[in-house]
Formats: sequence, structure tokens, C-alpha cells
Amino acid sequence: MKQVRRKICPTWTKRRQALLSQRQIVKKEGWNLRWLLLALIGIALLGQTVSAQAKSELRLFVPCGMIIPFQTLKTQFEKQTGIKLSIYYDNGVALVRRIREKGERPDIFVSPGELEMQILAQEGFIEPKSITTFGTFELILVVPARNRAGVQSLDDLMKPSVRRIVIADPKQNSVGYYAQQALQKLGLWEKLKSKIVTHWHAQEAVNYVCMARVDAGIYYATCPFDSAPEKVMSPNYKIIAHLPKNSYPPVKVQAGMLKASKRKDIAQRFLKFLVEPKTQKLLAQLGIPNYKTN
Repeated sequence: MKQVRRKICPTWTKRRQALLSQRQIVKKEGWNLRWLLLALIGIALLGQTVSAQAKSELRLFVPCGMIIPFQTLKTQFEKQTGIKLSIYYDNGVALVRRIREKGERPDIFVSPGELEMQILAQEGFIEPKSITTFGTFELILVVPARNRAGVQSLDDLMKPSVRRIVIADPKQNSVGYYAQQALQKLGLWEKLKSKIVTHWHAQEAVNYVCMARVDAGIYYATCPFDSAPEKVMSPNYKIIAHLPKNSYPPVKVQAGMLKASKRKDIAQRFLKFLVEPKTQKLLAQLGIPNYKTN
């Protein structure tokens, strides 16, 4: 018995192949679409994560003379709260300029005294009610290690052998402002005015003495000598005396929140952290004495 072979129509075969090909294309495109959707979802989730991290990261501007205390505070605060601190260190005047002139907006500005904070508050950058005093400093008279001018006291600054006395610019720096106030109260400002040189950068004023470019200088007792010793260009200096505390206003080391901050809740949390008893004890150990106990 003969088997009948069915003839396959070439046209039908081509249509079938075309149909299968279309199905494969649709299936492939379907998988591609699924991968695309998954990728978009992943990007969205990543964006949300980055956004959440940005919202939980607090940006601080801190004077470079406080590096050691604030690096320690950074570790403690992050461990305690899980909130990351991003700290930018520079001279106080330079930090003020970055806010006033360059439009930079950290969440918190830390000031080595009232002057820098007042400048920013008066110009509307700082939220006045947020300003928190968390420490203080004392003023000292410093001379080069060799002390060729023979300075042993504040009165010795009037000796002919003392030709140059450096302070930070009192119009821009708190430490210079307090130094000027002290010399005025002690009746020495007018007598020493011709000898006094100033520098807008407080750290450079410190280095003037360390490098023996001047005969004496007036600075904070622990900032930067204890709180950022790596910023002192040379260890060749000698502390002669502490200026009388009643000769200048109490130094207020302060932190304030910028009005433009987008993280006000965690900024306030950090400001409260600064005055907590444990934090105050730690700051005193690291070169920023407590304000209330002085």
C-alpha cells in the first residue's frame, strides 16, 4: 500500500516561518521591556536612597583651628544618631566669605567667637534663635622661643626692643577683636598701636610668632595650639602670660544654623548635641573649655 505524501505549500511554509519569527520578536521585545522596567525601577530606588542619604547628611563649616575636637564629635554624633556629618575646615574669615560671596550654604556654621557669627546673622544668613554658645577661649601672650626682645610680661611690650606685635585683624576675626578689647581695657592699645601688625588669616598671625617674624602675638590659649597643632607651622614659641579675663568680653564659641538649610530638624539636633553634658566634657578635654564653667 502506497503512502500518500502531503505536499506542503511553499506559501504556507513562508507564512508559518514569518509568524514564528514575529512571535520570537514579540517575546524578545517583551523581555527587553521587562528588563527596561526593572532598570527604571532600580534607578528610581537608587535615586530615593541617594536622596534620603543627602537629606540625612549634615554639612558643617568649621574653623580649621578646631579640627581635633570636631573630628571626635563627628565620630560620636554619627555613632549616636546614624546621621552623617560632612565637615569642611578653613579659616573662619574664609568660611564667612564662602557664604557671603560664593553662595555656599552649609547647614551649620561654627564661629571661633561672636564676631564672625554676628556678621552672618546681621546679613540674614543665620537663624538668630539657633545660635548656640558651646565653648570659650582665653587669651594668651606668645613670643618666639628665642625671645630676643626679652618679653616677660604684657608691660614689656612697651620696651624699645619690641618692634612688632601681631594680632588677627580685629575687624574680621574674633580673636583679634578680643585682643584689641583687652589692650584697650589695659590702657596699652594707643601706646602699642604703632607696633601692631594685623593679618586677615588668624592662623598666619600665629605663624608670624612661630617663625620669629614678630616679637610677640596675642592668641587663644588652646586654639590652634591644642585643638589643631598640625596647623602651627613651628613649635618654636613660648607662652608668656594669660591676659586678665576681666580685660576682654567672655569669648563665646558658637554654632548657628543657616536659614537656607534644608535639614533644619537634624541641624537643631546637632546644636543640642553640642551642649549635652557628655559632649561638653569631651570638648573641654580637646581644647574648647566649657563656656558656663568659666
